[in-house]
Amino acid sequence: MSDLEHIIETALSHQRSGRLPEAAEIYRKVLAIDPGQPDAVHLLGMISHAEGNYSKAIELIGKAILLNANVSDYHLNIASAYLAIGDVQQAKSHAHKAIKLEPNSSEAHYNLGNACFAEGDADQACQAFKQALELVPYSQTIWANYLFALNFSSDATPGEIYNANRKWGTLLEGSVEKAPPFANDLSLERPLKLAYFLPELDLHVTTRFLAPILAQYDTAKFEVFGYGYRSDDGAPPSAISETLDHWVDVRGKGAAEIAESMRRDEIDILAHPCTFKSRYRDILAHRAAPIQIACTNLVSTTGLQAADYLITDDFISPPGSDDAHYTENLIRLSGFNTYQQFDQGPEVSALPALANGFVTFGSCNNIAKLSSEVIAAWSEILGGVSGSRLLLKHRAFENAGLRGQISVAFAGQGITEERLIFEGFTPDPAAYLSVYDTIDIALDPFPFGGGTVSYEALWMGVPVLTLAGNVFMGRLTGSLMHRLGLDEWVTSSVSDYKAAALRLASDQAALSSLRQDLRGRAQGSIFDAGAHVHELEAAFIEAWQKYCLENKGG
Repeated sequence: MSDLEHIIETALSHQRSGRLPEAAEIYRKVLAIDPGQPDAVHLLGMISHAEGNYSKAIELIGKAILLNANVSDYHLNIASAYLAIGDVQQAKSHAHKAIKLEPNSSEAHYNLGNACFAEGDADQACQAFKQALELVPYSQTIWANYLFALNFSSDATPGEIYNANRKWGTLLEGSVEKAPPFANDLSLERPLKLAYFLPELDLHVTTRFLAPILAQYDTAKFEVFGYGYRSDDGAPPSAISETLDHWVDVRGKGAAEIAESMRRDEIDILAHPCTFKSRYRDILAHRAAPIQIACTNLVSTTGLQAADYLITDDFISPPGSDDAHYTENLIRLSGFNTYQQFDQGPEVSALPALANGFVTFGSCNNIAKLSSEVIAAWSEILGGVSGSRLLLKHRAFENAGLRGQISVAFAGQGITEERLIFEGFTPDPAAYLSVYDTIDIALDPFPFGGGTVSYEALWMGVPVLTLAGNVFMGRLTGSLMHRLGLDEWVTSSVSDYKAAALRLASDQAALSSLRQDLRGRAQGSIFDAGAHVHELEAAFIEAWQKYCLENKGG
C-alpha cells in the first residue's frame, strides 16, 4: 500500500465511524497534493451525500467519473444521489453502467430497482430487486423494497405476493431465538394490556389512521401502551402520546430488546400498525406478546407464523377465497380501517366542472402506481370525455424530467400535454386538500390503489372510481366506496372501469349532488372511529379469550 493509499484508508476509517469532518479534511489534503486522485474526490462526494447535499455529491462524484469512468462504485453512488434529487433517468443510466462494470454488485441492482420504482415501472423494479437478492439473499433492506414494490406490479399474482412474503418471513423467523413461554395473567376479568408498535413515526402516515383509534379505547377494558420512536429523534405527536396510557421511547433499540421490554411489561396483545414495510416486522418474529395482530397500515400478509391475526374486511378479503394468501388468521370487520377527520380542513367546494365547462379527473397517488396499463386506461377515458383534463399531483412531479416522461407516455396514447396538469408537493395540509377543489372525479390506479389519498378525496367530496382487483391494496378503495353505498363506482375489469368513467362523468347534476353529500355520508361510516374501535375491542377480547382457553391448565 502506497503512502497515499494509506492516508485515504485512514480517512475512510473516520468516514465509516461517522467522523465526517475529520475524513473530509484528509481528503482535501490528499487533493491538494494530487488534484486528480479519483478515490479522494469520490469519497469527498460521499460525505456530501451523507450530509444530504446531493447536488454537491453529484458534482464531486461526477468529477471522479471523469477521472476514471471504469469504477462501478462511482456510478453506483452517483446513481443514488441522482435518485435523491428525483433525476430518475440519470439514476438509471449510472446504475446500468455500474452493473455493466460489476455484474455481481447487489447494490447496483438495488439502486436500479429503486430508480425503476421511482418512475412507475414496478415490474422492472421487482426484477432488479430479485437480481440483487440472488446475490445477497439475506438483505433486509432489499427485501423491504422488493416486497413493497411487488404489490405495485401488474405481473404479480396473489400467490406470488404470498410466497415472496413467506420466504422472507421464514428467513426472518429462522434468524431469531425462540421466545420462552409467556407468564401473563390469564384472567378474563381485567383490562388487557394492548401495545402498539410505532417505528419511525415521522416517515409514514400511520398516525393519521391511528390517532382517532387510540382516542376511543375503553379504559375499563384496555390499558394502552405505545412503543415507538421518530427517525429524527423528535417527540411523538401529541395526538398519539396524549391518548396512550404509556409511551415507551425505543429509539436506538433493536427488535429483540424492544420485544423483551414488551414481555417485561406483560403485554397481552401487540397490535402492529406498520407492517406495510417488511423492515418493521422484526418485532413480530421475536414474539413480543402472546397475541400479535397486523392492522391499520398494511399491504399484504406479513409472511410470519408469529403474526396470529390480520385485520381486514369482507370486501378486501372475500370470505373463503382469500385466506390461503395469508399466514395470519383473518379478522373481518365491517371496515378495515378508519381515518382522522380534518377539523381545520377546507369546506367542500362546488363541482369545478360547473364553472370550467369540462370535467377534471385527478389522482394524488404515488407516481410508482402510474404503470403503462394505468396510463393507457386513463388516456382512453380522457379521449372519451370531450375537453376533459387530468390532474396528477405527487412530489415526484417537481422534477421536470419525470413530468416530461409521463407526458410522453400519455402522448403515445394520443393525449396532448395541454390536457395534463402536474402539481408537486404541498407541505401545508389545508392547502394540499384544496387541490380537490379542482377535481371532479378521482381515478384510482391499479393494481395498487389508493389508501390515504382515497380517504382524503372522499373527505373533500370527490368520489373515487376504482377497479377492485385481487390483491389487498387493489381492493381498499373499493371497500370504502362499498361502505358508502356507492357500488356503481366500483368496477371489476379495465373495460368496465373505462365505461364507468364515461358514464359517471356525463351526469354533472349527479356529481354535484354527490359532492355535497359525500363528507356527511363518510363521517357516518368510514370516518366513524368510535364504531370501528368498538369492533376492534370486541375482536381483541375474543382473541384473548380464545388464547386463555387454549393455554389454561398448561
